[in-house]
Amino acid sequence: MRRLSNVRLISKTHTVVATNDLSGPGSNVPNLANTYDMSLFEWNWGGKQSTFNGAGITTNANYPLTEGEAITTNAHLGLAVDLAKGVEAGFLWQLYASGGNRTVGRVYGEELPWDNFERRDGRVVQERFATDFHQAWIKDTDGDLTYQVMGGNLKDLDLTRKEFNFLKLGSLIYRPPVTNASFFEKEDRKLESGRHPLRGADAVIDFPYLQDKHLHGEIFLGRTKPTPVQEIDRDVVGTRWGLDILEGNLGVSYVATEGERNPSITGERQALWALDGSYPLVKWLALYGAWAHSAYHRSGQLNGNAWVGGLRLLGPAKSEWRTQYQWLGENYELMGHHKTEHYPTNFHGVQTTLTIPVLDGTVKGILYRLHQIETNTHEGDTIFGDSYFPALADSKRGDITVARLGGDYDLGKHHDGLPKLSAYLEQAVFQKDAPDTADNDIDKAVANWNLLVSQPVIKHLNIELGYRLVTASGRWQAMRFHHRQGIPEVALTYRVKEKDKDRFRATVLYHYYDFVDSIAASSGNNDYQAHQMIVEVYGTF
Repeated sequence: MRRLSNVRLISKTHTVVATNDLSGPGSNVPNLANTYDMSLFEWNWGGKQSTFNGAGITTNANYPLTEGEAITTNAHLGLAVDLAKGVEAGFLWQLYASGGNRTVGRVYGEELPWDNFERRDGRVVQERFATDFHQAWIKDTDGDLTYQVMGGNLKDLDLTRKEFNFLKLGSLIYRPPVTNASFFEKEDRKLESGRHPLRGADAVIDFPYLQDKHLHGEIFLGRTKPTPVQEIDRDVVGTRWGLDILEGNLGVSYVATEGERNPSITGERQALWALDGSYPLVKWLALYGAWAHSAYHRSGQLNGNAWVGGLRLLGPAKSEWRTQYQWLGENYELMGHHKTEHYPTNFHGVQTTLTIPVLDGTVKGILYRLHQIETNTHEGDTIFGDSYFPALADSKRGDITVARLGGDYDLGKHHDGLPKLSAYLEQAVFQKDAPDTADNDIDKAVANWNLLVSQPVIKHLNIELGYRLVTASGRWQAMRFHHRQGIPEVALTYRVKEKDKDRFRATVLYHYYDFVDSIAASSGNNDYQAHQMIVEVYGTF
């Protein structure tokens, strides 16, 4: 019998302590949004938030700023073993504990990472302490044929993690249902996304069938169950296969989902087929595109189509430009598994991106210009219809324009003590004319600014200073908007990396929230301030 070698103990621990202290007349509104109108690019375009308070301020209840304190921790513990050269197997067990205010812990800490919630009297019971199996896997990364089989919590799939044919198919076709994603305003401070999660099995294979020609495939199946945030109970089976043909690539996907979304809908199912492909016309210019068809069943059947076609151009100094035209019908993918902030249904138009390396930095610009297709939902579409604008008889088609310019710049000697800068500016404009201009017109603009400076203090220790400003103005039918929220921050981070991944990280982060509502109807009663302190410790062993 062959002896197993290199048996390794593997573990990860992540603990977050968060405290929020609110003041001002507006702090009496329960579950304030920690950033009004959020980040338009990452989270929401501004037209489909969760609630509107009495003065017409747009809030997003998935990210509430709640008075209180919380401590949450999530630990993974397991073993990994080398079965042969390049072949690894392993498993992880997880433990979760929380204390203090549940809402504060859910938004700013580790969310309960599995879906076996107990129900009592129709209500979800959130446990303070729980332990459960997390993941098991076997993978081969050495040689011509490579594969990976994983079971348990499927936080990421190849379909959602990778880019195929210059498209993020997870944004267009399928991604596991999202409840909320905790975050600290900065990309590398995002906590693990709070998903239902999808629990099941995922298999990925890559096979070279000719020289420099590959067949890449993925098959996954899973289940989701209700969480404290959303009552969604669904099963899914899906697959994607991509084949290199000549100089291009052709892929086909199939995803079937079935289950319940309570309390408004029971017994829904959907089948989705998709094709994607790309082909280089010359070395620096490629065509790419995708087509998808969904069939949604509830009391009847609603069919929808989507398609994308684009050009990718490589320029000097590794710059890249992509422009695509996208069209999504109003009944496309009604289960809501695609990323509607990037691909809203019932809209068509142009999406373009430009990436330019600049010395030791990068500048990236993004522009969406999308137009509404239908102004009224069809018979039977009473629940769904438009992603953003309400159905208004005799109204004109609405427009969405989203522009973002961001970049980061290392002064060239960050490791020698010079700072690193990052910034972005983002704006979204929503417009829709209606017959009754006093009540139904939509003309709203939202801007989002962010600036961050990271300054080394000593080895592994950085101090970070940042400022974020979110403003909104205009009208959304009868509601009026004219507010701003400034959020300065300071963070002290001790970080030890290994192979570009955090081995240990400890962060002390302070935010100050200052919200001012300038519409006359509010009379200052919506203004509030908040102090927030977050301590985060992450480590792998």
